[in-house]
Amino acid sequence: MNERSFIIRGMKKKEDISERRAVIVEAALQCFVERGFHCTSMRDIAQAASVSLGNLYNHFDSKQALIAEVATQEQTELLPLLQALERAAAPSLPVVAQFLAAYQALCRQREWAVLSAECLSEIARSPGLAPAFEANRRRMLDGLAGFMERGAQQGLLRPAVPVRLAAQLLLDAVESDALRFALAVTPQEEAGADEGVDVLHPALLACLLGGEAPVSYTHLTLPTTPY
Repeated sequence: MNERSFIIRGMKKKEDISERRAVIVEAALQCFVERGFHCTSMRDIAQAASVSLGNLYNHFDSKQALIAEVATQEQTELLPLLQALERAAAPSLPVVAQFLAAYQALCRQREWAVLSAECLSEIARSPGLAPAFEANRRRMLDGLAGFMERGAQQGLLRPAVPVRLAAQLLLDAVESDALRFALAVTPQEEAGADEGVDVLHPALLACLLGGEAPVSYTHLTLPTTPY
């Protein structure tokens, strides 16, 4: 047996550990979605992942460690959105709209929304978990604000407020809308009161970022005297 065979065996072992870890994380996330964080035990996760309890503890020493892993998974999911901004030929309003629509579609997935709620609840109890999630949100904010700043510098965007504030408002709108949508008891198509509400309406984006408003809205004027 030569040195190369030892290296190959070592690489294979690392791959096996990585795959087993991924299976455990997937099982844990599914348990959190179906049962909630506090109603899920480490034994539940081990059974769902088809591993022994001891094997589970070899990878994660607590449920909090698995919550921390959610932040890593979140970063992986968000990376393609930020990369799309970086690859954009010009920092224009349509690109911002596409970025926000993609983020909204991701956040509106019920599993994503439930996990977000579970993580927020646990972060309130264990503040040490917050930095990883805050770092992900900061990357989104920095990416969008930086893109909009370049658009403003090139005259392609004319933000009505400071770009970082605009980016914050848009991300907040998407996240709150998506959480409400994903966790709604009544499907949105049946909720007449919410019909037609769109936090990414083109006219709203145009007002905030200085683009052209749709024709159907150009005839509207604001009152010049107080009510």
